[in-house]
Amino acid sequence: MALKGAIIGFGHIAANGHVPAFKSCKEVEICAVCDSCVDRSRLNSELLDGSRFYTSVEELFQQEPIDFVDVATPPASHAKFIIEALSRGKHVLCEKPLVLSTEDLASIKEAMEGNGCCVVTVHNWRYSPIMQEISSTVRGGSLGEIRHIEYLVERVKPSVAVGDNGDGNNWRLDPSVAGGGILVDHGWHAFYLVNEWMGQEPKALECRLENRKFMDIPVEDTAEVKLFYPSGATARLFFTWAGEKRDNSVFIQGENGKLSCLDDRIDVETDENDYSIRFDEGLSAGSHHPEWYFGVVEEFLSEVKNGSRRNFAEAATCLNILEGCKRSNASTGQVTLDSFVQNGVVA
Repeated sequence: MALKGAIIGFGHIAANGHVPAFKSCKEVEICAVCDSCVDRSRLNSELLDGSRFYTSVEELFQQEPIDFVDVATPPASHAKFIIEALSRGKHVLCEKPLVLSTEDLASIKEAMEGNGCCVVTVHNWRYSPIMQEISSTVRGGSLGEIRHIEYLVERVKPSVAVGDNGDGNNWRLDPSVAGGGILVDHGWHAFYLVNEWMGQEPKALECRLENRKFMDIPVEDTAEVKLFYPSGATARLFFTWAGEKRDNSVFIQGENGKLSCLDDRIDVETDENDYSIRFDEGLSAGSHHPEWYFGVVEEFLSEVKNGSRRNFAEAATCLNILEGCKRSNASTGQVTLDSFVQNGVVA
């Protein structure tokens, strides 16, 4: 029997990214959509024939016998919707960043205790063909032990997001709603990917946030992060909305070789082999990538079936790094990261 779900927040990402993945999966049925903007009921009718539309989350839960919710609202509202769903015994799939504070993370963990529900964050970049190829190469061992990673994202302007009421305001530029600028927008994805390739969590970091082009916005348009790992390996992450073009690149240096990803091409040079792979679409192409969400839905269903909290622990590490970046920028120096697993925030 298919899991019955409801989408909370029906903006561009939910409509153009999540919905195609749900519709392609026979194990999931989206029964309802909830959004404060009543005009989006028309979009719901177009994309999800037979799905009911609500403007009140309370009414949604009262009327719909669902098994899970997919939270795709702006970041500052994630915690309240997640906790409300968990209190009613519903599983949760949630857009990144999961939450913006340790306090909210702890509240979610408490709400999960004893009810058998899982919380999965949308880590969709892991399922892009290029990132999957990079991960496969690293796991295969041909690069040897990873010594250093560079992860670079260049954009020419802030990411666009339609306001909750369809008024055209970009909530991504409101720190009280988004939680930050490009660091939150792109950093979260880089954190879980780089940690996966390293096979460990960083022990310390340095971060600098600044505005290089958009001086009148209240969030940073550029972020540089340096991560320091227990093995002695390092990573440099650089994100900017002040670039001259849309571009993504990744460089991985191992003890036995190196990998370079230049948006739509991967070049690998090892002691035993050199090769290149060209992809039909680069990492910087588009913003919704519906095909990347197929893996997210599979991951969510797997965690529901197995009762796993692997993704939740991964999201906690991303939050730990995000909070560390803000502390480092405020202190203009290196900060130590205490594992959330070890200190009890996540068990």
